[in-house]
Amino acid sequence: MFRSQILQLMAPKLAALAVFVLALSLSACGYHLRGVTELNPVYAKVYVQGMSGSDPVYQQLQYLFQNTQSVLVDNPQEATATLVIDKNDVTQRVAVVTPQASVQQYELYQQVKYHIELPDGRTTRPQTVSRALNYNYDPVGVLASTGNQQQISQELAQAIAQLLFYRLSAPISAAKPAESAQTAPDGVQP
Repeated sequence: MFRSQILQLMAPKLAALAVFVLALSLSACGYHLRGVTELNPVYAKVYVQGMSGSDPVYQQLQYLFQNTQSVLVDNPQEATATLVIDKNDVTQRVAVVTPQASVQQYELYQQVKYHIELPDGRTTRPQTVSRALNYNYDPVGVLASTGNQQQISQELAQAIAQLLFYRLSAPISAAKPAESAQTAPDGVQP
């Protein structure tokens, strides 16, 4: 009888201790609940020019925008800012060669050059984000290597989209075209 009374008294305290230990362990490992990301109000409605909706980077941007108060729009007239993709190159380079001169590893490299245009005529300076990822190549298992390349391509698109998204969350510094013509004799608008 005495034991059951002690257990009844201790149960709520043990449960509270268990919750505290769980919360402490989650915070110690770096886990944080994701809140809504707030972008600059200039980016309330963003139009992406120079990249199709089927591009993996665009699809990843759509996913990232779902957790914000901003949206990607299909109509440039609705946009409060236009993300202009000037260049989007993906190249495959040989990364590792065996002593027998056969390829053992490739590198996928993606570089996106972009600038932002605002409806009032201001533009940002051209900027570049890039990322490279390596993948193993097995001449015997060509199908497996192809699947590996597709997975790396998807991871690369995700990384590039995150870099673009993080750049959008930085303060914007844009100049009007007339101002930029005075400060940039080479024709590049700041």
